[in-house]
This record gives sequence, C-alpha cells and structure tokens, in this order.
Amino acid sequence: MVRSFSYTLLITWILLSISCKTNFIATQTDTQNISVSENSLPVDSQLVEQYLPQKKILEKDMGRVISKTNVELVKQKPESGLTNFLADLLLDEGKKYSLLNNLQINPEISYFNYGGIRTSLPKGDINVGKIFELMPFENEMVFIQLTGVQLQQFYNKVAEFGGESVGGVRFVISNQKAKNVFINGDMLDPEKKYWLVTNDYSANGGDDLEVFTHRLEFIGSNKKIRDIIISNFEERQKRGEVISEILDGRIKNE
Repeated sequence: MVRSFSYTLLITWILLSISCKTNFIATQTDTQNISVSENSLPVDSQLVEQYLPQKKILEKDMGRVISKTNVELVKQKPESGLTNFLADLLLDEGKKYSLLNNLQINPEISYFNYGGIRTSLPKGDINVGKIFELMPFENEMVFIQLTGVQLQQFYNKVAEFGGESVGGVRFVISNQKAKNVFINGDMLDPEKKYWLVTNDYSANGGDDLEVFTHRLEFIGSNKKIRDIIISNFEERQKRGEVISEILDGRIKNE
C-alpha cells in the first residue's frame, strides 16, 4: 500500500514538472529527399530467375485476343450497350451452369452491379487484360431465390439508382419506383418465386441491396465472373461472332 502511494506521488510530481516547463515551438524544419533506385538495392538473382518466366507467360496471356467488338461499349443509365450485354451474358452463363450441374433451378433474371463495371470495352480487338480491367474483383457467380414482393423491392432500388445492369426484365422508372415490371414478357407476380443470378458481393447486400440478404435460397458456383466472361468471349471468337451493342429499352424513364 505504501509503495503504491509513493508511486502515485512520484508520477504526480513528474507530470507537474513537465507541465511547468517552457514550451518550445518549432520555427524551422529541414527536409532531405533520399532517392531510391533499382541500383541501390541488391538483386536476388534466384528470385529474378523464378519470376521472369512467369512474368512473360502472364504478359503473353494478358495480350491474347479473345473477342472483337464492332462498336465501343460503355456503361450508362438507365441502360446501355455494356450494361445490357453483361447482364445478358451472366444470365446465359447462369442458365448453362444450372443445366450442366443439374441444379434443378431456372434462372430467369440477372443483375450486374453498376459500380463493379470498372471500364468500357473499346471497339475492335478485346484481350484478356481488358477483361481484368473491366472486372478486377474476385466476385463469384451465385444464384438467389426471391419472392415477387422482394423482386419488386429490388427493382424499386434499381429505379432509385436511376438504372443498373439487369437481364430478363423490363420496366419503367416512375418517381424513383419500378412500374410495369415484366419478367420475360410476363407481369411480375408477387406470389411467385424467382431465381436471380448475380455476384456474391451483391447477394450479400453490397451497394445497399439489403433485400438480397433476405433471400429464400442461395446457391454458389465457385466460378469467378471474370473467368466466366473470358470463357464466354473465347466461345464467341470460335464461332466468329462479333460483339455488338444491344439497346432494347429494358429500362425507361417515364
């Protein structure tokens, strides 16, 4: 107890002493730039020997042409050639994956979050590197089941955003709400259950999509969307298909 009390007095005295000392204010500072160059660091020859072959392989693959466009595809709202194309691609690939893996579901609609589309696709040759620029994230394709009521809530959010990348649906934005929603030609049924294909980021509520977190069911694929896009482009190239712009009025402003 006495030792504790002595420590307390000592600490109090030190703090009072410091507080009573004259405060110094810096009036001048000296700075110096230290240059760093490749020559200033020793080179690990073994590391370079292992790294260079992999670097050359990566650069070669990034430059590999996998498809061609006849027009520049850019993202715009409420719809655009790029947002429509990517949503339709994801829906087609989701349907193929479902059949090949016997998921026994029928994806009717798709969603590609607008912020996840990071660049445009230029007119002409498209290489692998451009797809990495377009989709730099490690997002995976997933399937979620929603009720018609939840789907209406989702499209209301899309309308609030001013439009997004959606497939399998048509609607009109009216006062930031989705009006006259049609799924593959049929009016949205509040009592029906729908399967939507999207990415795991959105499915987990990213970009204020909390409605997705209240889904009825969830199925993962363990397939990165970037890899899906690359594979899709390669198949198009084998068929001699040139990517073109599709503007079909799937989202309109009233």
